[in-house]
Amino acid sequence: MSLAELPGGLAGWCVAALFSWLGVVGLGVCARRYSGTVLPVLTAMGSLALLLLAIFGGNATCALPMPWGAASTAPLLVFDPLSRWFLAIIALIGGTTSLFAPGYLHHLRERLALGWVWAGMALLLLSMVGVVLAGNAIVFLLAWEVMALSSFALVASDHAQPASRRAAMIYFAATRIGTACLMGGFLWIHHLTGSWAFAQWHVSGAVALGPALLILVGLATKAGSWPFHLWLPIAHPVAPAPVSAIMSGVMIKTAIYMMVRLFVLGHHLTHPAIGPIILLLGAISALWGVLFALLQHDLKRLLAYHSVENIGIILMGIGMALIGSRQHLPLLAQLGLAAALFHTLNHALFKSLLFYGAGAIDARVHTREMEHLGGLIRRMPWTAFAFVIGSAAICALPPLNGFASEWLLYRGFFECALHGPQAVIRLGALLLMGWLALIGGLAIACFVKAVGVSLLGMPRGKAAAQASEASAGMVAAQVLLAALCLGLGLAVPPMLRLLSAIVMGTGDAHLLAGAWTIPMPALVGMLLAGLLGLTLLLRQLARRHPARRFITWECGFGALGPRMQYTANSFAQPISRLFRIIYHYAVDIEVNGLDRRHFPSGVSVKTTHEPYLETRVYSPLARAIRRGAGIFLLRLQAGSIHQYLFYMVAVLAVLLWLGARR
Repeated sequence: MSLAELPGGLAGWCVAALFSWLGVVGLGVCARRYSGTVLPVLTAMGSLALLLLAIFGGNATCALPMPWGAASTAPLLVFDPLSRWFLAIIALIGGTTSLFAPGYLHHLRERLALGWVWAGMALLLLSMVGVVLAGNAIVFLLAWEVMALSSFALVASDHAQPASRRAAMIYFAATRIGTACLMGGFLWIHHLTGSWAFAQWHVSGAVALGPALLILVGLATKAGSWPFHLWLPIAHPVAPAPVSAIMSGVMIKTAIYMMVRLFVLGHHLTHPAIGPIILLLGAISALWGVLFALLQHDLKRLLAYHSVENIGIILMGIGMALIGSRQHLPLLAQLGLAAALFHTLNHALFKSLLFYGAGAIDARVHTREMEHLGGLIRRMPWTAFAFVIGSAAICALPPLNGFASEWLLYRGFFECALHGPQAVIRLGALLLMGWLALIGGLAIACFVKAVGVSLLGMPRGKAAAQASEASAGMVAAQVLLAALCLGLGLAVPPMLRLLSAIVMGTGDAHLLAGAWTIPMPALVGMLLAGLLGLTLLLRQLARRHPARRFITWECGFGALGPRMQYTANSFAQPISRLFRIIYHYAVDIEVNGLDRRHFPSGVSVKTTHEPYLETRVYSPLARAIRRGAGIFLLRLQAGSIHQYLFYMVAVLAVLLWLGARR
């Protein structure tokens, strides 16, 4: 069907979102003066239209007019429950960004071209819509490339800073590698099936493993999964906070969308090894991300590593779904897929909330280093409240949304441990339950450090002591996401009914509806009642035995100051020592002074760690590529016009020969 024949008002909402965001692109590039008023409103209008499309739109497949076709195929758009789930995620984060970004970008107005930033964000949102609606490889790759280039421009928006230029180039190189792998896999499958349409791809057995692995590498690179995550903790700290929220909350999830589309639903590419490979990648990525997050002192870099962790958790759910389908365990397959998709939505909400919080702190304190923060809960109470909610959600604490999706994953592992067909599968499920619990414990320790050092205690610097609350729009975006984190944690059964429409391709959807047995509203009521009772009891005891105040023994140093508080280094040191073999963690202590044994004049403590993957794998590989490219280019660029003409004729002859063979 054509775009005009789409049912249920789909065409109208599509056009409204398209023209709203295209208007942001045009005005942002041509009329910078509109950046503070019209552009946020247009971005919000486009997000609202997209959200209505996701909620009320029906299912349809439409072909765009043939003049826009490529490679002898008409571009296809697919509206189904899976694509609408991801459209809702894009709309939610796009809408809250339109609230948060004006106040945040105001403090960067002297360094950034704000109109171009708004245009880049709108183009990024549009391209992600194209990715999740693409029905064939041609449309997908076109939207994928626009997404890569627009996000690259946003990472490099503060291009006057060397760190921004370096991060942007590393991210650009990662996108080139990922896209090359995707194109190779798509061309391989087109050679096998003769079609570009995803619906006509049905390849299984040994012949499917090669293209599936190529596509998996390309998607894992975009998702920031181990071991392809190098760009993620480098790009996020230098990008503006709204851009980080969109990239981490939504953009990296487009890779998750395509994994589910190709590997889980429709069985387009099937091989027994794909499920275990994705599960293993997810397990390693989750632990790797949380361990390196513990070492970080920059709030945004810490959050970036937690994206690596949470992508790993999502991949564990996808791997579980594939293994469940392979072993004919429909409940396991549905629990794995539902956990992956639900956690995709939940991570978008609480990770965007946390990036907004880090951005608000950066806008008011002008630093993200935890060692220079402290005491912000009194000076930025709304931001601190929302950040605590987001921290509890990402740590999977009940009754928030992170707990709901991770509990589905635990439930799936338990199901596999009970009904797995082989002893090794049952044992693996038990071990993965412990592995996930370890990851959750480390995440709690990491965010106790982030909240305690950044928000509690005394200010560690003058800027933190003079901080003030963020603007009304920034606070509204954070409070809205915090409310959604709580609401989705309480409304799990309705969310599972929505997910049943997606997972029905893996078996009877009624199995999933009965998988959730925790009465969350009753549990919350019991927790609140217990908290109220404990508060009343403590107040009654305080009346009977009033508190007595004394001067704290201060070791002769006078009044307690910020230097006597726990630092981020000291808090994380015990856990970092436990896992020091992974990143070569070391503590160097230097004592100065003539009689430094008894009367030191100064003591300095420095911690070091080595990210082996970056230093032992990627850095030597990059140096080898640069050396090889230098030698090759010196010989290729000889300065001879005859040699260049020979190259062109030779390439043309090879292409004609390949075309004649087909």
